[in-house]
Amino acid sequence: MTGGSELVAEDISVTFATRRRDAGHRALAGVSLGVRPGEIVGLVGESGSGKSTLGRVIVGLQQDYTGTLRFGGEVLAHRRTRAQRRAIQMVFQDPYASLDPQMTVWKMLEELLIVHGIGENREARRARSEELMRLVHMPPTLLDTRPAGMSGGQRQRVAIARALSVGPQLLVADEATSALDVSVQAGIINLFADLRAEIGLSILFISHNLAVVRSLCDRVAVICQGEIVEEAETRAVFDAPRHDYTRQLLAAAPDLP
Repeated sequence: MTGGSELVAEDISVTFATRRRDAGHRALAGVSLGVRPGEIVGLVGESGSGKSTLGRVIVGLQQDYTGTLRFGGEVLAHRRTRAQRRAIQMVFQDPYASLDPQMTVWKMLEELLIVHGIGENREARRARSEELMRLVHMPPTLLDTRPAGMSGGQRQRVAIARALSVGPQLLVADEATSALDVSVQAGIINLFADLRAEIGLSILFISHNLAVVRSLCDRVAVICQGEIVEEAETRAVFDAPRHDYTRQLLAAAPDLP
């Protein structure tokens, strides 16, 4: 994979089996979406619309799907190579649930670096971990702290650092700010913007918070019942929505500055 890779998802469909003898629940129905290099794309929709399922397909966690995924012009197989897994990483909603409470930040990062063959020795891995902490605006002294000794915002920054440790080009952020206080959300939003500016990171930002999406994203895709119903530049979606479902989402938002 080379730098500046574009993600192209074409005609992605996912059907989950149900207990009843029917065709199952179709979570995604022919979804096509792209994320250009260095771009932040928002994916919005109500709960159960298929946002997270699409994110899991893109990152390789949902392997049962039809359609085609390409990254940097290369087709992504349902079972990814190590290089393909490194290229696209995910940040989840609840940082405490995604971090090992028994391990320090240093041990979590070092474990990943060893698995992926990054850093020729312990000193190099420690230096890389300190660099990652600075990248997410955290003091390297917190490397020796466990998740329980951190605030929610600090834990989410650690989760982002862990995702960045293997050098991804695309980050899938699945409701990455929704479990945080409003004041803490602003810091994480600014961090995503900084990462795009500093290292050229592309981001698929999955969220139901329209105010956050409006402030962060270049483009927005609106998903309803497993289908993309509208996709355009952020200002166009918010100022002149074309689809009834988009207008309903905007009308239901409590406060859009």
